[in-house]
Amino acid sequence: MLSVILLGTLFAGVCAATLVRPRGLGGGWWAGGGAAIALMTGLVPLSSALTGVGNTWEVLLFFAGLVLLTVALAEAGAMEWLLDLVEQWSGTSPRRLMVGSLVVTAAVTTLFSNDAAALLVAPVVARRAARRGLPSARFVVGIAVMANAASLILPVSNPVNLLVLERDHIPLSSYLLQVTPAALLAVLVAGLALSWLLTRRIPARSSSLAVPGSERDVGKLVALGALLGVLLAVDLWVGGRGLSLGPPTFAGGVLAVMIGWTRGGVSPLRAVRAGRWSLLPLVAGLAVLGAGLESAGPLAALAHQLVGAGGVGAQVRVGLATAGASAIANNLPAAFLGMAGLGAVGQLRRLGIPLIAGADLGANLAPTGSLSTLIILAPGGGAACVRSRHFWAAGWFAGPLGLAAALSIVALVR
Repeated sequence: MLSVILLGTLFAGVCAATLVRPRGLGGGWWAGGGAAIALMTGLVPLSSALTGVGNTWEVLLFFAGLVLLTVALAEAGAMEWLLDLVEQWSGTSPRRLMVGSLVVTAAVTTLFSNDAAALLVAPVVARRAARRGLPSARFVVGIAVMANAASLILPVSNPVNLLVLERDHIPLSSYLLQVTPAALLAVLVAGLALSWLLTRRIPARSSSLAVPGSERDVGKLVALGALLGVLLAVDLWVGGRGLSLGPPTFAGGVLAVMIGWTRGGVSPLRAVRAGRWSLLPLVAGLAVLGAGLESAGPLAALAHQLVGAGGVGAQVRVGLATAGASAIANNLPAAFLGMAGLGAVGQLRRLGIPLIAGADLGANLAPTGSLSTLIILAPGGGAACVRSRHFWAAGWFAGPLGLAAALSIVALVR
């Protein structure tokens, strides 16, 4: 029992350090350090640690490819070009600019993950809103909430989705049939709620910015667009056959960097240096700690209580419990904790989908709910005027609505 208490305390400490970032160190350092302490003290056996990391290596490969894709798209100015189109469409209407920004965020999240939307979309939209004299905070908060809402649409839309799917080999067909319709409803509900809430106190008209006529390598954008289209088709084909999305996504990331380099972009070495790689040690460290917690008696007992007699009630309870844990401790640790508990009672395959829904949409209940929100709220992540309190109002308005709509469909469509 003492070892369980110590391991639980260590896990909670890693979660807290990931959110607070003492001494400015990212979550990857703290998760890696926590895993090392657990191994050295014997709290997690080496065999369990290797199993935990082994269950996530394909997901880590996917993340590596995603980081490279993000770097290649940013270097090519893809988001600037896309938001040029949004500005042309919005004209002098800030409300149209808000709607266009939310649509772009949903699209980028769906195809590349909510973290990619935080890195690629939020800073560009913040700068453009500020240049038009509009409150950047409202736009950036809208992006943060929409990124979390849209992160449920496809397996690739959120790291949490892939972690759960890969862990117990839940078929892609099950995800597309049970989760995607619920996710689309959640996005619609969140989009309508955000459009109403965030545009109430901004002017009906603003100055219309002339879209900059900067030089962009159209050939590079076309080549990257074609590559992304092929990659999406390959990922769907591979996922439909129960294979891992990691290898093709990593290959796509490498090819994207090479396309940029051959057309006068940054060198592969500089592209690697520009990537945000802290997610990889964070996932690996949490995987080690989660593997140790899977044998914890109290966690298994709690999971058994949540599962109960099964049925719709179990799906809703698991989803709500995971949403609450995500709001408190971030959805990535919450997902590992949920996987450990459900895995201990042999119910992960049956209840993995409501676990995903709760983790993704519960992230909107607190500013600490997801890594993408933390990226946006971090200094330089979105707009200097964005504070956690700005997120609470939008998150608690749109979050529960989307969560209720999605869990209702997930619980009923089985």
